Amino acid sequence: MDPLVQIFHALCFLVYSFGLYFDHYKVAIPSETGHHVMTYQVIGGRWKYLTYINLVLQCVFFGVCFLNDFLGSETLVANRRSALQKVRDGVVATVVVPLGVFVPLVFWGLYAVDRNLIFPASMDAWFPTWLNHLMHTLPLFAALLEIVTVNHVYPRGRNLYFPIVVISAIYVAWICFIAYHAGMWVYPVFEVLDFKSRAAFMACLIPPNLLFVFLGQKLHMTVWGAGKGPSRRRGKKDKSQ
Repeated sequence: MDPLVQIFHALCFLVYSFGLYFDHYKVAIPSETGHHVMTYQVIGGRWKYLTYINLVLQCVFFGVCFLNDFLGSETLVANRRSALQKVRDGVVATVVVPLGVFVPLVFWGLYAVDRNLIFPASMDAWFPTWLNHLMHTLPLFAALLEIVTVNHVYPRGRNLYFPIVVISAIYVAWICFIAYHAGMWVYPVFEVLDFKSRAAFMACLIPPNLLFVFLGQKLHMTVWGAGKGPSRRRGKKDKSQ
């Protein structure tokens, strides 16, 4: 493994870890502000927000990458990989890249249209700009950099797309559950939509993630080439070791 890649993995893990620490222990948003978009006291706490879930995912992923750099394997023969490499390769393709791209694009897209739909200006008093970029910008670049600097063994067939469909469906059900029991929508954008528009918006959350899985795989293949793809044969000489 290239030492620069090892440093990249270590830095991402440390930066994401610090972001989680700061968010938990330094960010205190008064509930009386009325901006429930960031009200941690309501049901679900921080786990209501896809941004936070994605931050935890990215942090754990780069932690696995760092451990694999020193304790795992780096092989293109699928059935000769260590457990750490199997987790790394499977997660990056199916959830890390699509969510790492989806969260920043949706956040900054809504932010550009009307930031009150996603992150009111008054939140700046409690939520520093650097933390906002750590949560909503870094995942995009870190996830894409990972697949162009490391040759991963991608899952095949439906195994590549199934996880993100399940995760997306569970999250939509989760925010609907919160809306029903807490009487509030996690994101203000849902409050300005009628029932049909809200349902259409939720239904449109899955196709982009499927697209990002597909495009992530294509980018990976473009960089590494079809000739350097995975092999499942035990007897084949592994040139990557």
